[in-house]
Amino acid sequence: MNLELVELTPNVIGKKLGLKLYNTKGLMLIGEGAEINQFQYSHLQEFGYRSVYLQKNNSDNSETGGYVISESMRAKSPATLKYIFKKLMSKRKIEILEAKKELDSLAESLVRNVDFKRQSAPLILDLKRQNDYLYQHSINVAAYSILIGQSLQYHRSELLYLSLTALLHDIGMMEIDSLILYKESELTESECEKIKEHTIKGFQHLNRNCNYSGLVTIGTIQHHERFNGSGYPKSLCGNAIHEYARIIALSDFFDAYTSDRPYRRLHTIDEAIDYIKMNDGIEFDPKIVSKFLSFFE
Repeated sequence: MNLELVELTPNVIGKKLGLKLYNTKGLMLIGEGAEINQFQYSHLQEFGYRSVYLQKNNSDNSETGGYVISESMRAKSPATLKYIFKKLMSKRKIEILEAKKELDSLAESLVRNVDFKRQSAPLILDLKRQNDYLYQHSINVAAYSILIGQSLQYHRSELLYLSLTALLHDIGMMEIDSLILYKESELTESECEKIKEHTIKGFQHLNRNCNYSGLVTIGTIQHHERFNGSGYPKSLCGNAIHEYARIIALSDFFDAYTSDRPYRRLHTIDEAIDYIKMNDGIEFDPKIVSKFLSFFE
């Protein structure tokens, strides 16, 4: 792979960008192969990028495969989801109804876009904008979850529910104080407890305000449960955790672990795989781990 993943520092100025980057509206910010100047560097910082891919040895033959979803969907769908989430948090019923229809459409688009039979391994990370993390992350979690669901031979209707559930898994983060979400230093114990509330807050909002129920909300409240019972909010274990939530838990971990966050740099794909292997049967369902890791063989 003729790409090098580096931290966004002034050292990237004068180097050639390996893969194009987008702004929060899904429009191209800097094109592949462009030489990064001071203005572009400042722009990338402004949008919240912390890492970039550079071309190695000024090569023009960069690797463009290895994503789970198409470039168009990676670029545009986070902005779509941001718009949908904003309406789902509205107190106006008409906006909530519109958002639910739009979310159904997005979930269907993702199912159509992901096909494990023709996908190469996720070799290239979808670099996150810190200001837009929730929406990029939710799209990726849905894509990885669909990939796993397909390998488990889920029917189309099951994949649609799984996609919808995954897209909504972190909506409770909308109700968490942004000062905590974007804090650049280590969180205190009380702040960690506040973050954990997103599972219950999201579940309650979807039930009470959006009239979602059943499988659509199960991933919201259970995606931080762990196979050995060490998770939250109810310390469920094994098959007491719905399979959708067990799938989303692994997808959520993988994407979050390989993403830049305000308080830490991203981990590599190899580091994420090592962690998953070490926690096979501990944090994660062995059956789901096996299916997920098969994509990297």
